[in-house]
Formats: sequence, C-alpha cells, structure tokens
Amino acid sequence: MSFGGLMLAAGAAESYNEDVARKKELAADILASQTKYMMETGLSNIQKRRDTLKESRGRISEAKRFGFTDKSATALEMSGQLDFEMEKIKKLISSSSGNKLSETYIPTLVAHLEKQIGDDEELAKAIAKGLQGDSFSTPEEMSLGLIASMGDLNELQEQFLKTTQGGKTAALPAFNYTQTKGARIELSDMKSIRAQLAGALNTIYEDSFQVTNTGDIVFNQNADPDVQILFNNLSKKTQQLAESPLNSFSPTSALNTVIGSIENSGNVDPNVVLELMDQAITTPEFNWNPYKVVKKKKPKEKKNPTSDVTT
Repeated sequence: MSFGGLMLAAGAAESYNEDVARKKELAADILASQTKYMMETGLSNIQKRRDTLKESRGRISEAKRFGFTDKSATALEMSGQLDFEMEKIKKLISSSSGNKLSETYIPTLVAHLEKQIGDDEELAKAIAKGLQGDSFSTPEEMSLGLIASMGDLNELQEQFLKTTQGGKTAALPAFNYTQTKGARIELSDMKSIRAQLAGALNTIYEDSFQVTNTGDIVFNQNADPDVQILFNNLSKKTQQLAESPLNSFSPTSALNTVIGSIENSGNVDPNVVLELMDQAITTPEFNWNPYKVVKKKKPKEKKNPTSDVTT
C-alpha cells in the first residue's frame, strides 16, 4: 500500500474511533440521565405514597375517636368517602349554634357499613388487606430496592415500576348511603312534627291530646296512657327516619310516612300499633284490619288537660 493510502486508512481509523468514543459517551450520558430520572422520580413517588398513607391513617384514627370502627373507617377511606365525612361531622359538632350532629347518625352508618362488609366476602377481603391493597412492599422497602439496583438498568427499571403502581387508597367503589345526612332535626321542626302527630292520633284515639297556641302538646287526663307511649315512640321514629343516612327522607316526608302508616289503625290497640309500627312503615298499604277490635263507646267525659307529654 502506498504511503498516501496508509495515511488515508489511518485517518479513517481515527475518525471511526472518535465516532465510537462519542457514541459511548452519548450512551453513558443517556444511561446517567435515565438513572437520575428513575431514581429521583421513584423516590418522589415513594414519598407521595408515604404522605398519602400517613394522611389516610390519620383520618382513620380520627374517625375512630368519633365512634367509627376500624373496619368501617378503613372502608370509607378506601372508597374515598372518609375525608368528606370527617369534614362534615367536625363542622356539625363545632357549629356556632351548638353541636348539630345527630346522635344516631354515626352508629347507624357504622352498622350499615359493617353489615355490607360482613355480607360480601370479596369486600371483606379487600378491606382486610387495608390501605396497602395488593402491594406487599412498604415505602421503605421500595426505597431500598431502588438504591440496591443502582448500576443495573434492568433491575432499576423493575424497581421503578413498583413505585408507580398501587399508590391510591381509594380502591373500593363508593358505598351507597345519603351523604347529605348527619345533622339532627332542629327543635322547632320536632315541635311541629309532634303537633302534627298529635293531630293524627286525635282522629284515631278520640282527642287524647291538645295542642296549645305555642305548639306544646298536652295529654288529656282521661286518655289511655298507652296512647302517650305510642305518641312518644312515633315521634322518635319520625326523627330517626329523618336523620338516617339509609334513606332520603326529609323531616316532612318522614312525618308523612309515619302518619300514613297508622292512619287506618282505628280500633287497633295502641300497644299493637306500637309493636307493628316498623312493619307498617316499611309495608305499603299495610293491612290493619286483622288487628282491629270492636270497642263499646263510652260517654265522653269533660277534658281536663293537666300533664305535658314526655318527649
């Protein structure tokens, strides 16, 4: 080969070596950039998961202080509903006009959730796994996995993917209940409810009550004491229906439902009406006829209102 040819060959070899060196440097830069991205993003994902779990566990602990069970609080947290419930409950309790939270709201909701969980094996399993779900790696284990995989791109990618999966705690569908409930019925509304109940019972039990100009209920002295017991229980039932998260009743619709369930119970002993009250409320056009008895009419005595109805 001539001298000129050797020079050309040498130049080509040098150019090739330089090109290879540039490509190796570029590959190293790309690898370093990928490694940096996966490490920084992975660690950020882990920290977000750690923060999310901390917030979730904090809400669950707070809910338990208000009367939720661990299971019911975890279920609401996993469905994404606990945050709303806690904010609503705290707002009702700290109202400027006093505690407005219904005494029966939380116990009723907890019992409802516990029953749903108990009746659904798959749901019970999901809640038993808790906030981590199907992930068996804790944030700490993920951090160690990332650090240990440094230098092995394939292993680093595998560890990085673990930080991007299962980071949400809202892993269950929303539970079905009326989330706008929670407030107790105001005293003014209960006064109106009692007055209307007394009027309805007066048509059945021959003027057992009188309603004063101020809306107070007075039980007539000669009336059947069992009617007063029935009245008190019907008042409580109306309040429970209106405050329950398991239906959409307003105070008015709850009252109408209760009155409608007993309006055909004339000539039925008040103790029997009380015993069948829940069944009558949940059964459209409940038939009272089998429970009616024929009573002999007594001469009406002069009314002498002396005692207030116990509420």
